[in-house]
Amino acid sequence: MNDAKLAPTPGNVFSFSRVKCLNQCPLRYRYRYLQGIKEAFRSIESYLGNAVHDVLEWLYSERHRGREPEESAMLDRFAAGWTENLDDRVAIVRVDDSEESYLKTGREMLIRFFQETFARDQSETVALEQRLSIRLSDAVVFTGFADRVGRTEKGRLFVIDYKTSKNEGDGSEFSEGLQAPLYAACVLGDHGEEEALAGYHYLRHGTTRWQQVDRERAAQLLERFLDLANEAAAAGEFPARPGILCAWCGFNAQCPAAEVPDRFSGGLRRAERNGRRLL
Repeated sequence: MNDAKLAPTPGNVFSFSRVKCLNQCPLRYRYRYLQGIKEAFRSIESYLGNAVHDVLEWLYSERHRGREPEESAMLDRFAAGWTENLDDRVAIVRVDDSEESYLKTGREMLIRFFQETFARDQSETVALEQRLSIRLSDAVVFTGFADRVGRTEKGRLFVIDYKTSKNEGDGSEFSEGLQAPLYAACVLGDHGEEEALAGYHYLRHGTTRWQQVDRERAAQLLERFLDLANEAAAAGEFPARPGILCAWCGFNAQCPAAEVPDRFSGGLRRAERNGRRLL
């Protein structure tokens, strides 16, 4: 298979990321989900997020096995994983930034989390990176991955989603309104519970925001997502929606409408160097 091609996402399988992509830019949605085209680069912000998530998963896996990892071991694991997985597809979009600044940011987030959250966390881990799936209709299956599913000291079920973004989210659908609450709705069904907590932990800020999801809200969330998935499935036109996010889009070298300012052109330059063009 050509390395610029992936298998198109099955037409009946919808994740939060998939419907969010359509909302942000229909053309990117078409390239990625309908045509299965591989993006020419991934941003270093995305790379940082994955690297930090891998370490958080390791921390809780170690504790679940009865071991208590040390902060130094955590940082060693982060540094080793960062170096091992970094390749020429990772682009620093902001041209004035450096790889070292992102590496430093990752270390700072992990140290804060270890000292302020992990060291004090008495909750039980039920699952890490749990794949969630629920059929919403004959034509739509919702799927996603929960960073961590657990129980508080008092036995309350929760789902937590870790965020490495610079800014905290808000209550809108494509920020905090749907993703973690949808995961909580799935977990309710899996465990036969009446309610669960859905949380976002913002690693740069050391803050966590919680929402309660009961059976009634779970049904509303799943119904709303079904509406969004049906809209995506019925879409027939996929216009570009240019804006600041073009700089972080792995299709910006071939999109005729992309708007990429010079100061955010690191991804565009990487795409051009990699020779990945559709047109």
